[in-house]
Amino acid sequence: MEKLTLEKVRQEIAHSSSKSNNLSSLKVFKVLWSYLKESKKYYYLGLLFAILNSLAYTAGSILIGQILHLYFEPYINGAVPIFQWNQFFIFLSCLALMFILYGIFKYLEALFYVKASFIAATNLRLKIMHKLYKMPIKYYDSQKAGDLISSLINDVNNVGNSLFQITSQIFSSCFNIIFSGIFLCLISLKLSLIVIPLTLVLFFSVFLIIQKAQKYFTQTQNTFGLLNAFVEESLNNTMVTNSFNQQKFVFSNLKKITKTIRQIAFKGDTIARSFETWYNLISNLIILIISGIAAIFYINKVSMWGLPFFGSSESGIATPSLIITYVSLNWNFMGPFQNLLSLAFNVQVGIASSKRVHRLTELKEPDLSKEKYTLDREVKGEIIFKNVFFKYNENLENWQLNDASFKVKQGQTIAIVGPTGAGKTTIINLLSKMYDYNKGSILIDGYELNEIKTENLRDNMTVILQDSFLFNETIRYNLKIANPNISDEQMIAAAKLTNAHHFIETMKNGYDTVIESNGNNISQGQRQLIAITRAMLSNRNIVILDEATSNIDSQTEIIIQKAMLELMKNRTSFIIAHRLSTIKNADKILVIDAGKIIEEGTHEELLAQKGFYESLYSAQFK
Repeated sequence: MEKLTLEKVRQEIAHSSSKSNNLSSLKVFKVLWSYLKESKKYYYLGLLFAILNSLAYTAGSILIGQILHLYFEPYINGAVPIFQWNQFFIFLSCLALMFILYGIFKYLEALFYVKASFIAATNLRLKIMHKLYKMPIKYYDSQKAGDLISSLINDVNNVGNSLFQITSQIFSSCFNIIFSGIFLCLISLKLSLIVIPLTLVLFFSVFLIIQKAQKYFTQTQNTFGLLNAFVEESLNNTMVTNSFNQQKFVFSNLKKITKTIRQIAFKGDTIARSFETWYNLISNLIILIISGIAAIFYINKVSMWGLPFFGSSESGIATPSLIITYVSLNWNFMGPFQNLLSLAFNVQVGIASSKRVHRLTELKEPDLSKEKYTLDREVKGEIIFKNVFFKYNENLENWQLNDASFKVKQGQTIAIVGPTGAGKTTIINLLSKMYDYNKGSILIDGYELNEIKTENLRDNMTVILQDSFLFNETIRYNLKIANPNISDEQMIAAAKLTNAHHFIETMKNGYDTVIESNGNNISQGQRQLIAITRAMLSNRNIVILDEATSNIDSQTEIIIQKAMLELMKNRTSFIIAHRLSTIKNADKILVIDAGKIIEEGTHEELLAQKGFYESLYSAQFK
């Protein structure tokens, strides 16, 4: 594990930011809206209730002004009219109804927006997973698993939360601004010509301040991706860390990453949150000034250029109820602008996450147009490598596979041996289409490998690795996942052939024993026996065994070798092994060194050549 410095962490963040920061904020919002396509029914329902709750709230403010104008203002003017109680209670009931409806509409608006956001986030996560499953292995060579996990979980959650905040606040606020602005102009065009321009200037000035903080939020999310990758690596290698007493070293690196997160997040928050103080201060001053001007209009009997219906006199002169209504609507007008600014701040994390998520949703999938052939279910397994060249990275100087050629007949067992890094696993990676070869030709049953449908090829091939993966499920589940249609009798018969049945029966719950995470409750040998049984149940005609007997004691190796022989019967099989005892009976042995096949033949033929294979064999057994 590399020692981290703060400068190294910042370089990693800058690199991540350069990959995800190529979207403008406008483009990001378009991307966010696109995620709502499949939940637009709930989105439109939320929009409907947003309009209704804005109308109800505005109507409530106007009713308050009308109640003051009709029933209390006459007393201020010295008149003592007969109080119309019935009419008063009707107005009061209407006011109560507006506030009740406002509450109901607000709840329904939030409910539908939440549903729309959850559906969008779920669909987005599935879309990313679908995309990632389609990506070639080469893509993962340049990615950090923890960073991908962070995008898939944290970033998608942030996008979902931002979608809810945007949908639940932006339209409601806009409708409040529109309705309140209209009635402000109807009550007093004079005052509105002061209020509206000042508010707009204030809003856009503060919005520009918030925009400056966006880069810090993007960097923060990228740092969380780096942190996830680091934590995942640390937890996956806990035994190595503890065995070398490197806990302090790991903790030191963790502190550096978290310190960087704190510094970057603090910068963004400091810039963005400063808007709240300034906006509150200036908006309160605007309302204070407007109230003062309105009072001057009232004292001096100045026309407010408003409609009489809203509480002014016939000539548009200001009245106390009119001023109260105007100030109330003014709050209703300016408050949503503050909500929009809060939204602009709160969704910065969502925008940063959306950029990272968009990078994944826009990944270019492999071109499958050339895949036109489908292998028969009863594939023969005749394989030809002809002058194949391959390198994992175009920037590498040497070929990992250099002009490799060999032929495999149906049902043959082929062993591949050679020193570490010689290219043994590379042959298997190409054969299973994990990577595309650069030059040459690979044929399976006469079809060019690159032109065979990948999914179809892997349906005819089974691979057992050195560390076979088992799900945190029952043994029965792990065996039947290869072929869900098999009966228990067939499953047990296969387990008996591979010598797995005996140890499974000795476990407390037999085939219903749950395998712990990482297979901690079974041995390495037992894990391999389950994997071999699973491969046998899949009934595929091409078998690949990549170091399947490594890290296993000699006694268990004998049991596994017997299981392997059962699996390989009448199947074209490839064995990669460092232990040459496991491959002596192969029909053909390929000896590879530095990417080149330097020897080929049976065990006896290669020993007779007194070449590289013979020296390897002698080193192990003499």
